[in-house]
Amino acid sequence: MDGDRTPTKQIGAWFLGPKAENASLVEEMMLYILRDYFHWRRNYFPSDEITITQHMRRESLDWSDALFQQLSEMLAGLKRHFPFYSPRYVAHMLSDQTVPSVLGYFAGMLYNPNNVTPEAAPVTVEWELEVSRDILRMLGYLPPPDGGAHRETRKEFGWAHITSGGTVANLEALWVARTVRYFPLAAKRAAIAAELPLTVKIPGEAKAVPLAELDDRRCLSLRPNEATFLLPRLFDMFRHRHACEEGEVAGRVWRLIEETGMAIAAAGTAPCYAVAPPALFVAGTAHYSIVKAADVLGIGRDQVFLVDVDRMFRMDMRHLESQVDLALDRGLLPLAVVGIAGTTEEGAVDPIHRIVSFRERLESGRGESFWLHVDAAWAGYLRSLFVPGPERAPRSDAPLEDRIADVNRFVSRDLELKRKSYRRTVHMRWGSREVASAFLAIPKAESVTIDPHKMGYVPYPCGVAAFRNDRVRLFLVQEAPYITATTAPDASARAHHPPTTVGPYILEGSKPGAAAASCWLSHRLIPPDRSGYGEIMRASLLAARELYERLVHWDQSCRANREVRRTHFVPVTVHAPDTNMICFLVHERGCRSLSRMNRLAELVYQKFTIQAELGERDYSYSQPFFLSRTRFHRPQYSEHSVAGLLERAGVDAEEYAKLGIFVLRATVMNPYLVLHAETGHRQALLAELVERLAAEAEDCAAKL
Repeated sequence: MDGDRTPTKQIGAWFLGPKAENASLVEEMMLYILRDYFHWRRNYFPSDEITITQHMRRESLDWSDALFQQLSEMLAGLKRHFPFYSPRYVAHMLSDQTVPSVLGYFAGMLYNPNNVTPEAAPVTVEWELEVSRDILRMLGYLPPPDGGAHRETRKEFGWAHITSGGTVANLEALWVARTVRYFPLAAKRAAIAAELPLTVKIPGEAKAVPLAELDDRRCLSLRPNEATFLLPRLFDMFRHRHACEEGEVAGRVWRLIEETGMAIAAAGTAPCYAVAPPALFVAGTAHYSIVKAADVLGIGRDQVFLVDVDRMFRMDMRHLESQVDLALDRGLLPLAVVGIAGTTEEGAVDPIHRIVSFRERLESGRGESFWLHVDAAWAGYLRSLFVPGPERAPRSDAPLEDRIADVNRFVSRDLELKRKSYRRTVHMRWGSREVASAFLAIPKAESVTIDPHKMGYVPYPCGVAAFRNDRVRLFLVQEAPYITATTAPDASARAHHPPTTVGPYILEGSKPGAAAASCWLSHRLIPPDRSGYGEIMRASLLAARELYERLVHWDQSCRANREVRRTHFVPVTVHAPDTNMICFLVHERGCRSLSRMNRLAELVYQKFTIQAELGERDYSYSQPFFLSRTRFHRPQYSEHSVAGLLERAGVDAEEYAKLGIFVLRATVMNPYLVLHAETGHRQALLAELVERLAAEAEDCAAKL
């Protein structure tokens, strides 16, 4: 059956191919783009005189020769590049790029638009907004309508835009979280000054209460969405109370807010942090950009509470709850909890659904809340598996078990393990109840980071910051007359009129329109649902499970074939991983020394990266496979977090605090591995990888 799976074969058309099998098509399309671009230049005021004459071009032949020479040297240098496109490369978060994304980037790059404003990017800004709607739908947020202003006070649409990557998206999301969470302090004072009877609903209370009657600390306990809606409600109430012209409202209210001395953008963080300093909660497995953001935002690294992880390297909920309680008891404000959908090291998925449930208990119990941000930079595109294709309308009201079973059926296949006399069939599938529930809970987060330049398979740089409530744009707007003609717009129209630009509302300034063109064209031809990107996600997840199963069954196959091995593999997780990262240890049987185990892993790693003896940056065409490595160490990974792993490896834990654990890591995102398996390809590359790993481990152990 695998050899007849038509959808898998489609993947072969979506990428250039490991042997550039689609080279003719790509070459034809690139030539078409170039010729069309040249035609565009020549047809703008064709009556203008030629600037660079043939005589001038003839006199520049020496320079042209120099250009050719330098270009040739540059191309030769690029040959030392890692072969990210190859299914033999399973090292870092890099793989092939979709054909439409490459063509889109190439075309967009020629026009060189700057998406900071439609005046510098009249086309690619529109495409960025379309990409944003695609991402919002995939994440489960409600995209803004295509046209018309929607002024319902409580209507909620999503807002998203392209960034340079996950680091900036995480920073922006936490920047918004800080602004929104502390805004009630300024809103309270502005409401009192303008005599506005503004009421709010606070956690743990059934009825709305006047904001002016709350003490400052209680103001900070508002749910994030309640705090977000305070600003448009202030605008509307001020307009009705003071009979302002619509165009005057935003300017007058903002001046009022800034005069309170509690607006962070105007007065800085000190007045707000004096009421309650912020605290940030994230698992120790988080990307370093979270701590970096805490530094930039003035939260302080000491106020970042690192939460332990369990044996699957997901956030430990008991520890999270105790850390939040500890912060509250110290007088801190739980600013935000960051859940990770695809950790950088292990690809683990934090229990987003359990974080949502904990927040509900916190609100009803202690009357406190927090902003929930999901860092899905790595695995965000796995949400496409939960979005049926165009032939099936998505049903968010379907029972949880039905939705999980639907994904289980889609991401599954049988794997036949054959090695000499060893035979075993393993049924592989993805979508455990815990992981699927986490992805299904993402729409309940206030913000999400997702990177199309990772599992969206588009060129760098292309990240996305997404928000559930588009009203957050009101808190961020910057007026710059040279990039926008709007200097004092009516707030309600701005809040819910579909955005026509991104520049005034984002952290970055200049940004390449080519990134938007790249992602836009890829999404048009490979939709971010199960029929498109879902197929690529399926291929990646099943390939990762194949590698995991081959590592797990290695000992059994050796015993079945009566092979005596001094080394064996210890997968970091006790079950198949949450996404497509495979972390594992290489261990000598009977050896209890952590330092010796680490040294063995380092020696094996050196055989699966660019060979040091060839020169630091040289590339060998004889290098058969590429792996990456990482190191688990304190404080990111506490002794409790790795105790089970060390026990399974059979090594003493006493050395951990000093040495950490050297871990081999495979990022299995290449789309061709399952394409091989399901289209009758005879070469089993992952089986070959494990054989080579085992052989190198034996050789390295003998030399220790």
